[in-house]
Amino acid sequence: RDVGALGAQLKRAADIATLPYVAQKAVRRDADALRVALRDDAGALAVLRSVVAQCGTATHAASVALRGPLGAVLGALAGGAENVESRLAAAEAAAAAACRDVGALGSQLERVAGIARRPYVARGAVRREADALRVALRGDAGALAVLASVVGRCDSATDAASDELRGALVAALDALARGADDVESRLPPPGGGGPPRRCSPRRR
Repeated sequence: RDVGALGAQLKRAADIATLPYVAQKAVRRDADALRVALRDDAGALAVLRSVVAQCGTATHAASVALRGPLGAVLGALAGGAENVESRLAAAEAAAAAACRDVGALGSQLERVAGIARRPYVARGAVRREADALRVALRGDAGALAVLASVVGRCDSATDAASDELRGALVAALDALARGADDVESRLPPPGGGGPPRRCSPRRR
């Protein structure tokens, strides 16, 4: 019982300590997706690097801010104090405040990355359907040639959609890099992407 209770409390403390880095890791995944969408656009990629650097700064600040509350939790654990739970709750509240900037930036970047991915997600679905049709049409060279033409049209439409989105994506990234208040207004209308990202131990 004692080992289990101590382990559970230490796990909660460790979860709190890793929250900023979990959020930062997700930001980096979204940044990787945006690098693909913005390839060959040096200016846009420079803005993206600036946003990622901002996230790194906010992550470091959040980690430093959490040091005191986490130290208090460990001190209570080491001393066998009865107020460990209250200190854990205080540390979790401190984490919510410390991670707010990382979480807000990550949520907005996630939406931008989600918009950038949409044409490729749609193309992926078309290719899956085309694979199924190739099986059904095997042995019919004419039909397969027509199918290849349809898939080619889809590829062209995907490239066109990606190019059309680039301006809006760059405007949103520029607003993020400047810390502007109008980031939401620069994002294209949502067509998915889910709820805002939160800095919470169960998020990822």
